[in-house]
Amino acid sequence: MANLDKMTIEVLRYNPESDSEPHLDRYEVPYDSQTSLLDALGFIKDELEPELSYRWSCRMAICGSCGMMVNGKPKLACKTFLRDYSGFMRIEPLANFPIERDLVVDFKPLY
Repeated sequence: MANLDKMTIEVLRYNPESDSEPHLDRYEVPYDSQTSLLDALGFIKDELEPELSYRWSCRMAICGSCGMMVNGKPKLACKTFLRDYSGFMRIEPLANFPIERDLVVDFKPLY
């Protein structure tokens, strides 16, 4: 198996039950040319931080559930590939929505 590149992904974390303020945690994630941000978040949750919370559904850029801020810009995690970034990504919840936990926001203001 070939050696995989590694990406440093900084994720805004917040658990309202234990954190007074959001904070940033860093993770090293292996990736290849087909690794999406959604795949990387799955790796973090499965291998590094089981408490990480984020939304996803269709994996096909249709539903919008996996929307989040990537280096300050709104993106869909399923359609954002690590290969398009140079070694570092900062991931935050969508702007202008209340944070429920980690990357999960409250969409009630839309309805």
